[in-house]
Amino acid sequence: MHTYPLLTPTEQAKLPALIAVPSLLPGKFADSTHQVFLCDTVDGCMVLKVCDEGSVTQSGFWQGLNHLFLADFPNSLEQIGRTHELLVKHGRCAIPDYVASSRGRFVLSRFVSGEDVDAARITDVMVMQLAKHVGQLHQQSQSTWGNLHAPVYEARDWSKRLHSTLLALAAQSGVTIRKSFLQDVLAQVSAIEELEFAPIMLDLRWDQFRTVVQSNVLALIDLDAFVIGPRSLELVLLEYVLTPQHFALFKTTYMQMNNWPDYSAQKASYQLLLFLMQILGETDLASWMKQI
Repeated sequence: MHTYPLLTPTEQAKLPALIAVPSLLPGKFADSTHQVFLCDTVDGCMVLKVCDEGSVTQSGFWQGLNHLFLADFPNSLEQIGRTHELLVKHGRCAIPDYVASSRGRFVLSRFVSGEDVDAARITDVMVMQLAKHVGQLHQQSQSTWGNLHAPVYEARDWSKRLHSTLLALAAQSGVTIRKSFLQDVLAQVSAIEELEFAPIMLDLRWDQFRTVVQSNVLALIDLDAFVIGPRSLELVLLEYVLTPQHFALFKTTYMQMNNWPDYSAQKASYQLLLFLMQILGETDLASWMKQI
């Protein structure tokens, strides 16, 4: 009898029976907080993600998400089924079928047959699909923000919490940040007024997607890092993820669905937040700030 790796007998008692030994998939990032296994079961092929809770405390990304948005990761894994439902209803990408999850421990979802997206081979069609997906989610506007399923903060709380998060992340990052630069950014933060919030994904990178072979549709396979936040924060992230040409195409497509927010006044503060959260693994702050 085969068993699910790293899960207790109680955790796997109600999961689909395995018909082969699960295989460990290679991690895409050295600081990954999950181990991922491909599992062949009586109900088909599935993917098991098991969280290493200890590594979460060492992750600038999750510390930032938890501090700023009260994301409550990894306890939030218990609610991942609701995240699947939200994205199926409001998103435009394919979403893997949800099977099971446990608070702070694991997620089991159905394997999406297709090909991993290669960031070096992005097509215009992919960019337009992404723009429609993000644009559709950004239409789900609301006045409160924070945890995806329990946003408790008001608009007036944004600048204050962003300020404290930047200070906390800067203190623990070990990165030397010029004092005058940090003071300028924090002064900018104090003047930020974000009034509308929507579901955003703060680890939005091409490696989070697969292309479904039969339909050529993008499938979003990693749903852990959704929160309710300012649209402009996710758009700044996308400036880093996309080439300038693809970002222009993204913007044109997005504007067929939504207005484009003017985020020039808060851009530097969002750049610093994304850097300290180690979104793309950049280690040179000066280089990061000049990229977009």
